[in-house]
Amino acid sequence: SDAPFNHVDFAPTSLGLCGIDIPDWMDGTDYSSHIIPDRPSLEKEPTSAYIQQCVRKRFQSVNRTWRGVRTNDGWKYVCLEGQPLVLFDLNEDPYETLNLAFLDTHNEKREELQAELKGWIDRTGDEFPLPEL
Repeated sequence: SDAPFNHVDFAPTSLGLCGIDIPDWMDGTDYSSHIIPDRPSLEKEPTSAYIQQCVRKRFQSVNRTWRGVRTNDGWKYVCLEGQPLVLFDLNEDPYETLNLAFLDTHNEKREELQAELKGWIDRTGDEFPLPEL
């Protein structure tokens, strides 16, 4: 599946696999229907996963907090605290070697993914400051 599974999906998927109802307060998506075929499918699967590093880590190449989205059609968009943002087409560049964020040909995609990221930040109550485009 191309479903954008993320860490917050482990708990609801585990509960779904056990046949336990997912509490309304729980974030994440129950992907148990991808594993057990007779389970009802999701009405609408998420089109992206919210990715983040919330705590600065020592001895890491990126020692800053960041937020981003990874879409199920193969795009990755990341905003790093106090750094230029990055945009990758993972279908064409799976090793993330060419940052497309500031190419005029990708302005529309950057704006689309900025809006998607803002939606995730708003829905999760995150206070990460997004850069102005």
